[in-house]
Amino acid sequence: MLNERHSEIRWLAAQVRPFLRLHVGSYVCIVIASILVLVDPLIVRLLIDDVIPQRRVAWLPLVAAAFFLTYAGRLGFDSLAAMLNFRAVQKMTFRSRLSLLRHLQRLSAEYHDNRPLGDTLHRLQVDVDQVGTLSGEVIPSALRMATVFTLVMTTMLVLNYRLTAIVIPLIPVFILVRRRFHDRLRRASDTVQEQSGKMIGFLEEHLSSIVQVQLLSCEQREARRFARLSADAVRAQIKRRGTELFFSSVLYLIIVTGMAGVLCYGSYQVMTGAMTAGSLVAFYGYTLQLFMPLYGVVDIYSKLQRAGASVRRLMEITEAKMILRDRPEALALVANASGSVELKDVSFSYHEDRPVLSGLSLRINPGERVALAGISGNGKSTIGRLVARLYDARAGTVLVEGSDVRDITLKSLRSSVIFVPQDPVLFDVTLRENLLYGNAEASQDELEKVAQLAQLENLVSRLPRGWDEPLGPRGGRLSGGERQRVALARALLQRPRILILDECTSALDALTETRLLSGLDGYLQNVTTIIISHRPYPMKWADRVVFMDCGQISEQSADYADSESA
Repeated sequence: MLNERHSEIRWLAAQVRPFLRLHVGSYVCIVIASILVLVDPLIVRLLIDDVIPQRRVAWLPLVAAAFFLTYAGRLGFDSLAAMLNFRAVQKMTFRSRLSLLRHLQRLSAEYHDNRPLGDTLHRLQVDVDQVGTLSGEVIPSALRMATVFTLVMTTMLVLNYRLTAIVIPLIPVFILVRRRFHDRLRRASDTVQEQSGKMIGFLEEHLSSIVQVQLLSCEQREARRFARLSADAVRAQIKRRGTELFFSSVLYLIIVTGMAGVLCYGSYQVMTGAMTAGSLVAFYGYTLQLFMPLYGVVDIYSKLQRAGASVRRLMEITEAKMILRDRPEALALVANASGSVELKDVSFSYHEDRPVLSGLSLRINPGERVALAGISGNGKSTIGRLVARLYDARAGTVLVEGSDVRDITLKSLRSSVIFVPQDPVLFDVTLRENLLYGNAEASQDELEKVAQLAQLENLVSRLPRGWDEPLGPRGGRLSGGERQRVALARALLQRPRILILDECTSALDALTETRLLSGLDGYLQNVTTIIISHRPYPMKWADRVVFMDCGQISEQSADYADSESA
């Protein structure tokens, strides 16, 4: 537990350190404002013990001016501290989100395939904001409390050490109560963040597939699932709030006990002449200044636990080990790579108890077109993902140009090996911007060329703004076949040396598929092509067909078209 807490503090310190100058400036302003807090009770004591009894009317404007300047100074320094803190927090949250996004981009497909997108979004938004609250609100408030406590306690001891002795024994009680509630608040905060992440994850998945839910008539079932998740989140919130309120009530009783003791014993000292009435009023004011911020520790402590839960959730991302790294000796793939691919005794599984590939060996020659066929779940798409290094093989070696893909820099590998999935991702930008996403320097002539190859001319002419027509979220304004052809055109525009087509014509009719692949013959003449398909024409189009069964090659055929015609 202690090591875990230290690691959380180190992580937070790393986020705060770049903006330490702003935080130090804010703390200096807090100290000055805290010193000014001490002046108010002294002004009141002066009025009660001296100005009013002596009827010093000429002093009243001076006392009023001092009172005004004290409050104005506190307001000014508090505002400056708040602004410095705000700037620091905004800069920190910006930097943290950007850093987390870059880290997420480096994590392998294995990480993202096993994490709900909604939960990741919740961490990037809500949890980063909670950590910002810790840096910009909780820590400054805690520093303010510590500073005020130290200054006020010192002043109280100087003013009347006997009366202060009544207050001091309550401080250990206060600390013991805090420790007792620490674990309960921590667990409650972790549960709230976890339940919130689950609920956001469900909403993201549900809303992104709501049409499918409607087609399956599952609206009521999904509504019940959401109701259960929401109820769990509400119960967690209520439990945490109940803990906070009970903690708050106990602390308030401690404070009331201290205030009652001060008033009782202080009044006795005034009656016996050991203390003036003004000093008692001033001491009572200091007692309020001492205890009321401590009463606010409930809210601060609760926010601290919430932020701590967020820190732990963000650390889960930053400490994730599923990163595909370049080896120190990794080299860039040569620009004129021939495109050879080889898998040697490759084994892979997405889950340990379910192997997908088992000792598979396959060689694909430069410029060769190979079709991978077989029933679903036999590892065809996995081969493409391993060649593109979305995953690393569990055993064996994947070679491109005779080099282990782990010895090739990822940037150069993915510039030469282009993977087109069955369900392509398009962005909510124009058709032109979607096509240029992988090659921003492509010319208009190149755009028109790949559009012709991908059978997109009719689409371009049909769109109201042609190339500059927005395609909507995830390309939702296009049909499934149009999205696949746009993705294929985008891949062709990247000038691949190795092209992997994973069921990328599955949404096309047979005639369009035939025209498209036939039109690619010349363009892909020197491009190594792996096409994954269940359909007849892609297998006829290929130079060789590799049939997969149970994660291994069951059969290979170099004359599939001839055997079909026979």
